[in-house]
Formats: sequence, structure tokens, C-alpha cells
Amino acid sequence: MDDRERILTAASRRFADYGYAKTTMAEIARDAQMSAGNLYRHFASKEAIAVAAIERQLATKLEVGIRAAAAEQDPLHALKAFLLARLRQGHAVFAGTRHLFDMMRLMNERHRNLLLAWEKRVIDALAEILERGMVQQRFRSIDAQRTAYDIHQATMRYNHPVALRNNPLSILEADLERLIDLLYTGLKC
Repeated sequence: MDDRERILTAASRRFADYGYAKTTMAEIARDAQMSAGNLYRHFASKEAIAVAAIERQLATKLEVGIRAAAAEQDPLHALKAFLLARLRQGHAVFAGTRHLFDMMRLMNERHRNLLLAWEKRVIDALAEILERGMVQQRFRSIDAQRTAYDIHQATMRYNHPVALRNNPLSILEADLERLIDLLYTGLKC
């Protein structure tokens, strides 16, 4: 693991356990087993570390979903795999996060555009699955981007950090599976 990854891993743990506001650069440096000077060579501020840590989590969550979908030949199964993999990855990250709200506040108040950019990537990935389904004639003809947006909005509960933290994975999975069944009904040819 390189220095940057060590910093992000240490900071993510500290933000989750103690909160963004109460975390100092010195604590992150100590947890990453490096000097504060070395920390500043990689990141200009604590906020820059927090943003990079969130972006890393969002990227991982998207990559997990894309890999799960790519492993499925049938687009119906790919859609299910994408949504469930993202749910499981998000739950693994947020279920044990005690200090979630100050990170959410930081991102929503100061870095909303970054969140919207990642949301667009998720919607684009969903649209690719839907387009594949139309090509394979498994899905009826739809506006893939619009439908992907609608699916993303409909599945927000299964991606929102607060819902992921406050609900058991088994309940979220069962609820999402029922929603996916409903989506299948609307998408199938």
C-alpha cells in the first residue's frame, strides 16, 4: 500500500470512529505511521483527505457494481447483480460508521458537485445495462438514460449512508429484491 492509500485508510477509520470535526491532521499522520510533513506532501488539508476518502469509497462501490453486472450474461441478472453488489458494498462501509453526519454535511454543503458527478456515473452504468437488455431484446424499448435515472432514484434507500447504517443488510436485501422484481415486470419485453 502506498503512502496515499495508507493516509486514506487511516483517515477513513478515524473519521468513522471519531468524526471529521474532531479528527486532526496529526492523528491521521500518526494512524498512517508517518510524519505530518509527509501527510502534507500528499494532501493540502484535512478536507482534501476527506474528499479523497469519500471519492475512493464511491469509486469502489461503483466498480463493485460494474464487475458484478459484467459477470452476468442476462441483463435482468446484470441489473440485479449491480444493485445488490452496490448495496452490500455500501452496507459494509457504513453499517459500523458512528460519526456519519459530519462527513455527509461536509460533502453536501461543500462538495455537492462531486456527489452529483458520481451519481451521473452510476446512472450511466445503469443505462449501459438497460441498453444491453434492449439489444438482447430482453427489455422493451425505453429511454435508457431516463429509466436509469428513475431506477437510481427508486433505489436511493439502498445507497444512502443513513439507511445503510440504520438497517440490517438482510432486510435491505429482501426489500431491494422485491423492488427489482417490480422493475423486471416493467422492463421485460
